[in-house]
Amino acid sequence: MRRIATVAVTSGALAAGLLVSAGAASADQGFTQSSKLPAASGVQAAAAHSWVSKDGWKSIKAYGKYSRSRSGVKVSFSLADTSRNGWSPAVQFRTSNGKYYYTSGVYFLRYNGVPADFKFSHYYGVFSSRYSAHLYVREAGIARTNPKKVVYGPWKKLY
Repeated sequence: MRRIATVAVTSGALAAGLLVSAGAASADQGFTQSSKLPAASGVQAAAAHSWVSKDGWKSIKAYGKYSRSRSGVKVSFSLADTSRNGWSPAVQFRTSNGKYYYTSGVYFLRYNGVPADFKFSHYYGVFSSRYSAHLYVREAGIARTNPKKVVYGPWKKLY
């Protein structure tokens, strides 16, 4: 009888865990990230500073917070689009240690396999780098019909 009770309790807990994870997955509204971001390991907590990159497009915006320490920089960011105009918002980061630069990939959201082009504001994730002397950000627009067509804005120095 104890075995049956143990199996029932374990099965119930497993089913509840699956329901919670399925609910979290469906809450994402079909968004997928354009690429995987590195984990933010080794970056110590520091004062967070806000940033907004809005350079020339009326409908595309990238924004978030960054914190830096001796071991690196961590940037959490979101992307927003205010209209359906054939372009999906994207962002790219560049860090420097004073001598060398590291330029990230272009981060954008996909919806049903194509770049997202409708009104939204969505938290994307965290970018981290060990280079912490300087941080730059720039907006980009990804063509909905051809994801290889990317138009970049100017680099904006955050620090």
